[in-house]
Amino acid sequence: MELKLSPDESDFQREIGKFVDRAFPIAIRERPSAADEAYWHRAVANEGWTAVEWPVEFGGPGWNPIQIYLWYRVILQANCPVADYCGLQLVGPLLQRFGGRSDTSQHLEGIRKHTHVWGNAVFFDASATVLATGAGENFLLHGETPCFSTSVKFDRALVLAKTHNAYSLFLVDLNLAGIALTQTKSAPDIFSLAFDQVQIEALGLVGEIDKGIDHLIYLVTSFESIAIVVHLQVALSNLRRLTALKGMEASMEKRLADLEIELKALEATGLRSILSAGREKLPIVSIKGRSLAGRIRDSFIDVLGYYSLPYETGVEGSNEPVLTSPDFQPNFRQLEYLPGCPQDFRQDLVAKTLLGL
Repeated sequence: MELKLSPDESDFQREIGKFVDRAFPIAIRERPSAADEAYWHRAVANEGWTAVEWPVEFGGPGWNPIQIYLWYRVILQANCPVADYCGLQLVGPLLQRFGGRSDTSQHLEGIRKHTHVWGNAVFFDASATVLATGAGENFLLHGETPCFSTSVKFDRALVLAKTHNAYSLFLVDLNLAGIALTQTKSAPDIFSLAFDQVQIEALGLVGEIDKGIDHLIYLVTSFESIAIVVHLQVALSNLRRLTALKGMEASMEKRLADLEIELKALEATGLRSILSAGREKLPIVSIKGRSLAGRIRDSFIDVLGYYSLPYETGVEGSNEPVLTSPDFQPNFRQLEYLPGCPQDFRQDLVAKTLLGL
């Protein structure tokens, strides 16, 4: 599927390109500082473009699906900092659909302006044991769970906790007493989140109590983002450049061609999905995208060998060099449509939906 842009769409793409050149110049794109990234987020928020996939009534810019796709294509190809994924694609849509007992508009405004950054402690690991006891005006959270965030600095978290005989979703301010947040050694975007009898007001409950799983099922069946396709396009482009740099074009030619064909098909599926008028959608693009992301990641590892250890750090006092390669830039930090979801959650959901279970 070849995307043919209308004159208005071409003008829109040029407008976005000019904005990116001003707000995130080419000179800083390879190694942006924290100040550069903060400036970018402020510039995007000032334009009202942080939540491009949200409806207008919740602060979205009112763009059509093609404009949204072009936005992601321009900013991701320019290596612009990614906005708060958890806030934009988890917390925001959940509050827009189910609301909360707290001031929903305040939470949504914080996401749009990038003044609050969210982490995701939802179904990340079978070992997660967060319990929420109490009812009425307050709950007590106790336990520990892994937490995912695309930012090393986040001050809010969406937490799935066991309540009664089911699960409920809570919005948690991580500045509360009794909360310990530590970064794990396994990956820079995975943290350990511990609660020691932390009091949470009932205002932090999302939707209905004991309906957390139902709310998540709604989310993964009703909200698909075309952003995953663009992330994969950027990752595959980086892989092609890396194979050329390493002189491995011949040995990787067939694999790269197969990945390119599948990615083209996924792009067509994704565009048809977001252009569809139907509201109920199965997360086919996310499931296939996740599979492709794994294969592209494996290809990076095959090209780089032991230099593909992305999280290795130097040992103080050692004369051994760090093996991590600066060429390992697969851009996978947002490829999970619902980070923290069990690996087969979407597949199981699709199967049960098709079988009417």
